[in-house]
Amino acid sequence: MLFKTLAYLLLIIIILGKPEAAFQYAYEGLYQWAARMVPTLFPFMMISSIMVYSGAALELGTMLNHVLSRIYRYSSYGLYAIFMGFFCGFPMGAKVVSDLYEKEKISRSEADTLLAFCNNIGPAYFMGIIMPILHECGYHNTLPFVFGMYGIPAIYGIVIGRLRAAKNGLPDTPPASVQPLSSDAPRLSLAATLKKSCMDNTQALIILGGYITFTNAFRIFLDLIPVSVSSRKLLSSFLEIIGGVQAVYTTALLPGQKVFWIMTALCFGGVSCILQTSSFLERSGLSVSRYMKHKVLTTLISAVYYFVLTMNH
Repeated sequence: MLFKTLAYLLLIIIILGKPEAAFQYAYEGLYQWAARMVPTLFPFMMISSIMVYSGAALELGTMLNHVLSRIYRYSSYGLYAIFMGFFCGFPMGAKVVSDLYEKEKISRSEADTLLAFCNNIGPAYFMGIIMPILHECGYHNTLPFVFGMYGIPAIYGIVIGRLRAAKNGLPDTPPASVQPLSSDAPRLSLAATLKKSCMDNTQALIILGGYITFTNAFRIFLDLIPVSVSSRKLLSSFLEIIGGVQAVYTTALLPGQKVFWIMTALCFGGVSCILQTSSFLERSGLSVSRYMKHKVLTTLISAVYYFVLTMNH
């Protein structure tokens, strides 16, 4: 306890020692959140929430169940979590899995397996912010990068899902008793749906902005490391992804090197994303360390893929 107290005091002293730098880093995180993340994500989050509250997402999950259940070795609710995780992006994947586990819709082992691959950067952020960067760096064909961001986790999910099925003695083909998903909650009116979606997503974005601003302020500690400015900017992308991506983009690195580090950092998600995910997992009692193990492994696999993809550019 004494060690933690001293560590916290040290953090305060360092921040007070460089208040202008701490302010600038926090401001950059807040600006990136307000200027780029909110307008990019909020409409998408609203549509996603409306789908959930209206039952459209459940119905779509049921429609996709017949196809996905032949590829992925998960329950109907697990398939629904996969769809929501990939469609809505981080941190929706962790939230949906945690909620399903808390409601005893999926087992502990299925929840841990799902978290290994369905909690990634959302497609709205990728298309709205990352694709323009890829184009400006000379990569006009973005399909290979889309595959690296979503195809690699999807394949990883197939592999570990089948390994889990073999370990638990599950059948090789989907059981005939798999039922379509159903909603336990009453359907809301359109007005109530819009109000609840707006309130929930506004709160979620504010919390997200708090994490981004707080974590970005701690870039001040990177200034204490005796490395080059470009190296500090690369490290910052693994601390907080929103400001970190812009920091890497402004380095003097070659376009291919910028893209490699940006895409690798995106796969990892940053410390900020991990902190947000851990809040969902700890609430439901799921393992943060297991999630981290899979996240590091998929990041290493993706890093090798992106190195080969960008080495000659």
